[in-house]
Amino acid sequence: MSARPTPKPFAGQPRLFDYDALSAHGMHVEGPDEGLRFVAGFEVRFTRKRGVRTLRIRVVPPDGHVEATLPWHVRFADMEDFIRSKASWIEEQQRALQGSPQVLAELAGEDEKKMWRQVVAATVPVLVERYAPLMGVQVGKLAYRNMKSRWGSCQPSTGRICINTRLALYPPECLEYVVVHELAHLLEPGHGPRFKAIMDTFLPDWRHARDLLKA
Repeated sequence: MSARPTPKPFAGQPRLFDYDALSAHGMHVEGPDEGLRFVAGFEVRFTRKRGVRTLRIRVVPPDGHVEATLPWHVRFADMEDFIRSKASWIEEQQRALQGSPQVLAELAGEDEKKMWRQVVAATVPVLVERYAPLMGVQVGKLAYRNMKSRWGSCQPSTGRICINTRLALYPPECLEYVVVHELAHLLEPGHGPRFKAIMDTFLPDWRHARDLLKA
């Protein structure tokens, strides 16, 4: 059996893997799931996800690169145009990152991390001594860890409380907020209305400190 002849390319056929050009010819071609591009001087790390309806970007510490999440139907050319249109916003976000606690934490050396622990370990017991009797709770072991994803944790069954040492990089009211937050979990494990009422009672300005940690 002879092999089938190789079909000739149609006129104006785009080069291999030029996804935007293929789309322009009406061909549905899925580009890579993720990758890296440089757009208008910005490092852009993109990811295509099914179920995502809109193009979203964010500026990520510590280096301020751009992360873009694309629906499957969005072309790379459209992504690049969108990023160019947001250049001023991206630059503003990158400037805000300079010297921010998030960046300082990522770039810190071991000596700095030890200093955070010393500051937090010296402050937390004082805060616990102040608030635990007022709230009527018994605290077990206090622990301190350098954590990326949470500010503190609590085990109501044992009374153990763990506090993030990175809080040393934030205003003092943030550490106070996290301590009272974890003490409140000894009374209420969830974050519902009862938990908020406890926080309102013992630390009325807690939302301000929470917002500082989210900034």
